[in-house]
Amino acid sequence: MYRYRDLISDVKKLSRMGAETGSIGKSVLGQEIPYIFVGRKGGPTLVAVGATHAREHITAKLVAKQALRYAAGDLRLDGGIYFVPMHNPDGVRLCQEGAGFIKDADRRGFLVKANGGSGDFSLWKANAAAVDINVNFDAGWGTGESNLFFPAPFNYVGRAPMSEPETRAVASLIEKTAADYVITYHTKGEIIYWQFNPRNMRKWRDYRYARFVSRHTGYRLVGQGKSAGGLKDWCVDVLKIPAITVETGSDAYGYPYPYSQFDDILKRNLTVPQRMLNTIAKEKPIWKRNL
Repeated sequence: MYRYRDLISDVKKLSRMGAETGSIGKSVLGQEIPYIFVGRKGGPTLVAVGATHAREHITAKLVAKQALRYAAGDLRLDGGIYFVPMHNPDGVRLCQEGAGFIKDADRRGFLVKANGGSGDFSLWKANAAAVDINVNFDAGWGTGESNLFFPAPFNYVGRAPMSEPETRAVASLIEKTAADYVITYHTKGEIIYWQFNPRNMRKWRDYRYARFVSRHTGYRLVGQGKSAGGLKDWCVDVLKIPAITVETGSDAYGYPYPYSQFDDILKRNLTVPQRMLNTIAKEKPIWKRNL
């Protein structure tokens, strides 16, 4: 199991390796949300995000291991990549440890109530405010088929779009770095969501890039799902940049996704950010002129 303390250890190791490390902001409970930058600035920029959903914490390990491999310097990068392995550190700890680590008794009680009275948080997706971060972005907010409007383990949209510190932190990173592409990792299903708003004239560019990732990973492409308010949705609809949600791992397994399958996930996804970044470096001047 990959825990928050494991991430902090990997971030320190990456810093010693010469990678730029820091925090994009703090969670509801005040935990830092670490990032790692590898590559060069001034060129195309890609952002890779893991563990937006707490029970999908295997993706935090994936993004951290990508960063470690890239920082070793044996993969050519025609630009730079910001890795955010654990977008939702509070939720991950809640999923893995239960509510006992939270000092505030009122907060613990609130979360247990939101969890249906149960102290078992192993299927929890939300943050420590019981908001599902991946339906909290300002892109079709509150219009998803499964959206909830009360605190819950998953699908609660929050009191307003962008209400959560974790939502705002990653949005700020993407805007400040003028990112050209965003990959957000989830589990499960071995599928790739790439579209939001079918009237988007940029959809053929976005489709080409999603197909590129599909061919490399073997994951199936799905256009627009029935959800809204996700990180990918916001990037495509508001920032007008290509973005994908990659659902790693087979549907044959339940949640939390078993770490016995990690090697296969890593093998399929390890070089995806690098390949995507280098492709964009070649093509960005063309689509910047024509879109």
